[in-house]
Amino acid sequence: MFQSHIYLEVRILISTQRKAFILGEQPVLDIEVCKKVCSLLKSFDCSFLKTVHYERLKSNLNVPESTGFLGLSVKVGENGIIPIEFHRRQKLIKIEEVRIEEDAGRLAHSNNVTKMDYTWAGYASVCIKTAADFELGEEAELFLNELRRRIQYMRLTENIPIETLIRCNAFVALARYPKKPDYYVKLHNLNSFNFVRKAVNAEIDRQESILSSGGTVISERRLWNERQNLTESYKSRLSDSPENRQFELLGNVKPFDMTKVLLELSQEDLTDSSFGSKVEQPAERCKRLCNQYGLVKVRADFICDDKERADFFEKAVSFGADPIMAEHWISSELMKLLKRTGTSISQSSVTAERFARVMVLLKAGEIHSSIAKQLLQYLHEKGGEPDEILLVNNWKQITSKKVLLPLIQKTISENPRETEKLRKGEMAPLEFLTGLIMKETNGLASPLVVKNLLKKELNISIVYVISMGGSICGCCTKDGAVAAADGRVLKTMLQDIDSSIHYQVVQKVRMLSEEIEPADWAALIAEIASLIGTGTATGIVVAHGTDTLSYTAPLLFWLFSNAEVPIVVTASSKTSDESSEAKENLHFAVETACKEKQGVFVAFGGKLLSPVNLKFERPSPDGFSNWNMKNPIYTCEAAPLSGLFNSFLDADEFVMRQVLREAANRMLVCRVYPGLRAESYVKLIESGISYIFLELYETGTASMRNGDYSLKPLLTKGRKKAAPFFAHRNSKACLIFQVIQQAAVCGAKAQCQWDA
Repeated sequence: MFQSHIYLEVRILISTQRKAFILGEQPVLDIEVCKKVCSLLKSFDCSFLKTVHYERLKSNLNVPESTGFLGLSVKVGENGIIPIEFHRRQKLIKIEEVRIEEDAGRLAHSNNVTKMDYTWAGYASVCIKTAADFELGEEAELFLNELRRRIQYMRLTENIPIETLIRCNAFVALARYPKKPDYYVKLHNLNSFNFVRKAVNAEIDRQESILSSGGTVISERRLWNERQNLTESYKSRLSDSPENRQFELLGNVKPFDMTKVLLELSQEDLTDSSFGSKVEQPAERCKRLCNQYGLVKVRADFICDDKERADFFEKAVSFGADPIMAEHWISSELMKLLKRTGTSISQSSVTAERFARVMVLLKAGEIHSSIAKQLLQYLHEKGGEPDEILLVNNWKQITSKKVLLPLIQKTISENPRETEKLRKGEMAPLEFLTGLIMKETNGLASPLVVKNLLKKELNISIVYVISMGGSICGCCTKDGAVAAADGRVLKTMLQDIDSSIHYQVVQKVRMLSEEIEPADWAALIAEIASLIGTGTATGIVVAHGTDTLSYTAPLLFWLFSNAEVPIVVTASSKTSDESSEAKENLHFAVETACKEKQGVFVAFGGKLLSPVNLKFERPSPDGFSNWNMKNPIYTCEAAPLSGLFNSFLDADEFVMRQVLREAANRMLVCRVYPGLRAESYVKLIESGISYIFLELYETGTASMRNGDYSLKPLLTKGRKKAAPFFAHRNSKACLIFQVIQQAAVCGAKAQCQWDA
């Protein structure tokens, strides 16, 4: 088995105003440049060299003499660390050395022609060399992005996009584990993070192919060919032996004393300086935004990826914008406008205060989302104040029944064919008729109000039935096993339901209940949110499997119990070709969805059960029951996790998938018996498990004596690591609560209002 060994040489132009060295009788390191680099070193926890020796590059780079390039280099730090997170695992990348050098020019690409640009040759740059800690191009790309963010947050460069100031050489080698490689291939002058990832992965594949077939990989320089998606040979090079130094010492030049620079830095208040290592770093800010504003981590990561964006977000919130809504509109609509016009967020006429005002108007219902998009576009292109623009253009949302009803009645009378289709249960014409009314009102009518009035005027209702697999829409095979089927089974069972009930089956997944995973929950949540957002749903039924219904139902409760559309979850322990149970439960669920106005319900065996504190009992004639609950709960006045979306129109399946995956990866549910050592669980806490649910033996007792078989050391360790423990005799209930609780930690502040 081959293991990849990859290290990077990253060069960053940190000043387009100052040269790295002041020339005279002897070259002298520029102190201001040195301060900048030293502040960067502090953020890496690097060791400083108190005495710095001047060196010169051995190789001749053929830089024009007119640039004043001398090829000087000084090593100022070593042994630092930058953490990256790849697939939710933290990895520490060692910084072997940091040097201050002169920029030697960079490759520029124009009209399919590549040439050297010496505009900033001789100006101050920093060279960062890592250890061979990378194994994939994705890790190298993550490292470069983390480096970019830190430099940006510390304001170490002038007002030039940081991506254009960074270039990279990657060194790639493979060796049979656990040996170290005796060669390295240098991937030369990679000038984009995307190219680094692609080039490294392509080179790994190339080398593995050679070594697997018995060949030998030679040390050489290679270039990345983007068009052909491969690396190609450029120059041969010597192997990377310790004797092969790139620099030669200038023995006749007095070394630079770093003591004075380090003393000045230690005395400065770095939090108020234009650069410094004590400024809030991206990872710290991301964590704070999650805790302070209730953002989910994936969204906070995007906001904090760019300092200007993060500053804009926090300013907008300070001016009254709802944090969740502001994040959504920044990452979607505002970023679209900026990308289309090629401008940065600071260059746009949409200031944080103006943006916040648009968000306030939207949240208050004075404008709808289409008007908000139109308003942001106007602000970005022409500037102005939101309220004045709305007044001048008469962009005011129309929600009045008195104004809209005559238009609706006129549209119905003029479109008899579409109206008849609606009465028969087809929902597509509803969008068509709504579009006509929106056109008539110049896009100012509220789409949701229009749809509701259309449905009332035509006396129509529709129940969406979402197929999530399980026995209720499955079938029996010849050997007696249950096979996952599709929504056509549900349609067959609903053929003889009351003709006044219109329904539409939505096929979401085709699986058995035990196969469900976070991505499936995310898809279901996004589908429900989308159906509610269309304004066409009278109710929503989720046809689910029995084994994991107890997980899904409470999650839907926390997200949708305060929605204006009832959601009914149902299931069957037997398939429709075995028993009438599936059909009876489905009919009961659809009828409930028509009758109820709001809430999340579980319809099973002729009973309506609460979605929380739900237990699947098998074997049992009832199947499900609510435990430890005096009165069933179907609604929650303020569903705590509904804040993950600023409205049902903005449901984000990707975000929800990340939230639920994070929940699953940070929890442990285990059964504890007397006489079993708890030591092994301590290691799990140290590996990242932060929520542990203990299913206790029999009556819920556990040893708390001082000894090897006590839970006491485990609980003590968990407390030190801030890992909460929950104890119960029902692991399924623990798991349900964990998913909800962890999702709340990731993105919202949950206030539990159910009987625990």
